Amino acid sequence: MDQRGSLIRKLDEFIRAYYLNQLVNGALRSLAVLVCVGIAFALIESVGRFGIAGRTVLFWTLLSSSSILLVAWFLIPLLRYWRIGKGLSHEDASALIGHHFPEISDRLLNVLQLQKQLGASAHPKDTSLLEASIEERTSALQPVAFKRAVDWERSRVLLRYAIPILVIASGLWLWSPTLVKEPANRILAHRQDFVPPPPFSFLVDGDLKGVAMQPFTVTVSTKGDVAPEVVMMEVGDNRYRMERVGKTFQHTFPLVREDISFRLTGGGVSSSVYRLIAMPVPALVGFEVTTVPPAYTGLQRETLVDIGNLRVPEGTTVKWAVRCTETDSLSIVAPGEPSEVLKGARGLFTSSMRAEESGPYWFVPTNKAVGALDSLRYYLQVLPDQPPRISASESIDSAAQSVRYFSGELYDDYGFSRLAFAYQWLEVGDRPNELLVAETLDLNVVIRVPLAQPNKRADRFFFEWSLSDLGIVQGDVLEYWFEVWDNDEIHGPKMTRSMPRTFAPPSKLDIREERDRSNTDIEEQIRQARQSAEELREEMKELRRQLAEDSEINWKDERAMDELIKKQEALRNDLEQLQQQNSEKDKRSNEFSPEENRILEKQEQLQELMEQVMSDELKAMYDEMQRLMDEMDSGILEQIQEQLENMQVDQESLEKELDRALEQFKQLEYEVKMEEAIEDLKELVQKQETLAEQTRNEESPVDSLKVEQDELNKAFNEIQERLDQLDKDNQKLENPNATMDRAEERESIQQKMSESSDQLEQEKNRKASQKQKQAADEMQQMADQMERMMQQQSEESLEIDMDALRALLENIIDLSFDEESLMKSLRTTSDSDPAYVLHGQTQRRLKDDAQMVEDSLFELSLRIPQLAPAVNREIGLINHHMEQALGGFGDRETALITSNQQYVMTSFNNLALMLDDALQQMQQDMAQKQPGSGNCENPGGNGKPKPAPSAGDIKKMQQSLSERLQKMKEQMGEGANAGRDGRQQRQLSKELAQMAAQQAALRKITEKKAQELNADGSGEGAQMSDIAKEMEEIERDLVNKDVTIETLERQQDLLVRLLEAEKAEMTRGEDDKRKSQTGNQNLATAPAPLLEYLDQKAREAEWLRTIPLELQGYYRDRVNDYFNNLDKTKPLPELQPER
Repeated sequence: MDQRGSLIRKLDEFIRAYYLNQLVNGALRSLAVLVCVGIAFALIESVGRFGIAGRTVLFWTLLSSSSILLVAWFLIPLLRYWRIGKGLSHEDASALIGHHFPEISDRLLNVLQLQKQLGASAHPKDTSLLEASIEERTSALQPVAFKRAVDWERSRVLLRYAIPILVIASGLWLWSPTLVKEPANRILAHRQDFVPPPPFSFLVDGDLKGVAMQPFTVTVSTKGDVAPEVVMMEVGDNRYRMERVGKTFQHTFPLVREDISFRLTGGGVSSSVYRLIAMPVPALVGFEVTTVPPAYTGLQRETLVDIGNLRVPEGTTVKWAVRCTETDSLSIVAPGEPSEVLKGARGLFTSSMRAEESGPYWFVPTNKAVGALDSLRYYLQVLPDQPPRISASESIDSAAQSVRYFSGELYDDYGFSRLAFAYQWLEVGDRPNELLVAETLDLNVVIRVPLAQPNKRADRFFFEWSLSDLGIVQGDVLEYWFEVWDNDEIHGPKMTRSMPRTFAPPSKLDIREERDRSNTDIEEQIRQARQSAEELREEMKELRRQLAEDSEINWKDERAMDELIKKQEALRNDLEQLQQQNSEKDKRSNEFSPEENRILEKQEQLQELMEQVMSDELKAMYDEMQRLMDEMDSGILEQIQEQLENMQVDQESLEKELDRALEQFKQLEYEVKMEEAIEDLKELVQKQETLAEQTRNEESPVDSLKVEQDELNKAFNEIQERLDQLDKDNQKLENPNATMDRAEERESIQQKMSESSDQLEQEKNRKASQKQKQAADEMQQMADQMERMMQQQSEESLEIDMDALRALLENIIDLSFDEESLMKSLRTTSDSDPAYVLHGQTQRRLKDDAQMVEDSLFELSLRIPQLAPAVNREIGLINHHMEQALGGFGDRETALITSNQQYVMTSFNNLALMLDDALQQMQQDMAQKQPGSGNCENPGGNGKPKPAPSAGDIKKMQQSLSERLQKMKEQMGEGANAGRDGRQQRQLSKELAQMAAQQAALRKITEKKAQELNADGSGEGAQMSDIAKEMEEIERDLVNKDVTIETLERQQDLLVRLLEAEKAEMTRGEDDKRKSQTGNQNLATAPAPLLEYLDQKAREAEWLRTIPLELQGYYRDRVNDYFNNLDKTKPLPELQPER
């Protein structure tokens, strides 16, 4: 039974396979036929270009034939396959299978027939037989695959024809659309009317999208069998001819502002409307930059509009506010910062950064339509805080090299935080304490200097440094400089040093050489001044002669007087320069090598002499002469002659003072050089003794010892050469000094030193050491002898000069009394009295005696520096007035004679006072030089001038003088009643002269006291100055022998005022004890010449320094640098010591 069911199933499968084969064959045939028919119809339509009717026939014909074929060849097999409708029966299928398989033949059909009979039979026996027959036959057919009876070979054949047809049809469709595709479309749209195609068509290359506000070029090509010669572009009402470029046509819109519609025409063909789209461009329309510098710079916040190139200090906060259009985002690319993309609101984009690095930066606007088309590039220059700059100028006081004045200028970007002066020892000279030397080398001293304007870009400073406070010794070397710090808060203050300078005190040899050069110059200047003074006196004499011959002043006289005044002024300037040069020379010489106190005292006396060479009276006379010349009235001739006559005496006195100054200068130079030679000889003694000790102990090699001994031999010979030269210079003096014969000692010392060298050469150290010790001892003896000789000569000269001065003072007093007696006698003598001639002879004798006094006094003045410069003037006045008096005896002019005699007496009295003052000073000097043993020039002296006595001491001395004056007044009252003889009168005059001299000495002491009190500028010496003026009144009464009750009252008033001064002095002493001592202030005010110069320099450039407000930082800095360099072009003035 199962086998029969399996047979039926296999038949069913065959039937399905059969119809599937029919379906495939029908599909292939339908496809091939329809494609061929379609292509044929398309070709027919393409050739015929039928209208609607023709294309409708073709359409329906194609549609109906396609439907029939599809129904017959495809739809019916498909229905049979799905067993819809009547299809093959099992018997039909058996017949087909038997036909295909010959071995089966009709057996399959027989089985089906038997089964049918089996179903119709009712007899069981027949049924079993039939079933057995069917089973047997079915088993025989079971191995046969019925599906193989389906003929698939035909399908393969149809497929071989269908594929080429499809390939050809596809090629025609793709290769020539106009041949197949377009006709097919027209057939399908058979109800639509189609216009015949033009011979060509326009093709626009690329997208019609342009960037707004930029040019855009439209490129057009044609497609077709022909091409037009000209193509026109229609834009609105305008037509433009397109430019032909090869096979294309082009037209450029210069600026695309908005969308543009256009049409193309040419060759009778028009295109459809094209549209050029203007895409929006992102654009930056403006921006603001706000810079906020660091606070320490002192710069203000600044806002710039549309200025992108920036110069800002390091650390500045930079803020941008950028306005854009058609922009979705804005990128800022800044130096040292990552790129930042900003999203704005309403076209405004903001950003900020801290400026720390220089470089370019960009603004890049972007939108979605075109992206980023352009960018704006600017440069950000970051100005780092530069180190400060300093320029320091040094000016050395010409009179004191140890005092240094500094002025300088500071420059920085934004200001300063500190300024300091620093110095250090590079080398240290010999000092007694070795520990002090080590500490000094390690010392680096910094002195803070205050800043006037620390927050300004430029500042000036002044600084005074006195090296004398440091205890500089020869051999020291100091380095010094300035240090300035800026106010940089970003990286911390930066320090800059000025160019370091070094200072080393001049050596002893340098000081001496410089002093000798200055001495030579000063001597030459004194000689030239002396010659100029003599020439001036001769011209003055000649002018007097000319004026005596003229009745009135003519132009020649005026020119001569003018030349005289000019030469006098030049002489005055030369003398002032001489005084200053000598003072500076002394200060420089004593600054690093101080002299002995005796030499210092003589230097002060010589300087005082030079300062008083030209008397105040002579200066006043020349000023009066200038005034007379300026007036030049009628009758002025006599006044000028009288003035010239008076000036003649002072001019002669000037010459004498110059001779005196030159002689004392040379004497002082001799003494200084002699003392230096003695000092060098003593130093040589020490070196020789040290070398002798080293030689004895054999501390050094023999060769080294011999070299040192040879150097000592050379040094001794040099000292002897200097002493020989000093002997020659001594002989040129007006009063040569006593010298010792050193030949024997020199020869002995040289022999021993030479023998020591020879012994060292033979390596006989012990003998060489003995010779060296002997040479040292003899050199010490020579130095001691020379020193004792100088001291003894000084003392003996002082005593001799004092004796000569006393004798001269006695002679002057005698001459004064004789002149007074003559004057009184002459007043009572008649013009016709024969005694008149005798009086003239007496006056001649007195004149001769006065001339001898003048010669003696001049000789003494050359040796005695204590003599006031006015002594030569006074003796000159004496001789002048005596000459005038002698001239009056010829004409018996008693009034003229007695008037000049009165002048003579006044000058004698003045001269006596001066000599007495000088004598007292010499006595005082001698007492100071001989305290105790008398072997010391100034024991314990420190070179400082002795202070004036106190007000109490002055009061006591004035009180003693007052008591003497009171007794004198009483004696004068008694003598007036009893009468006095000539001897008593002479004794009284002598006492009055002595008291006048004492009063003059007290007055000078008081004036000196006033100067000491006024030295600090406090004005505390005003009281003593008033007392000195009152003393001068009393002195005048004594000189004029006019002692009255008023004189005594002035004495009492003077004592009261001295008592008040004494109390004030005691009060000051108590105040001084309460005051603490302070050191020298280094930060002193710059000297007046330096301040005046710098102020003038600053004013010259200040009006240019006003920089316009609109200048930016870079240009402002350049202008400032220009002025700073301009300020450096002028050197500082050389400072002269203030007098």
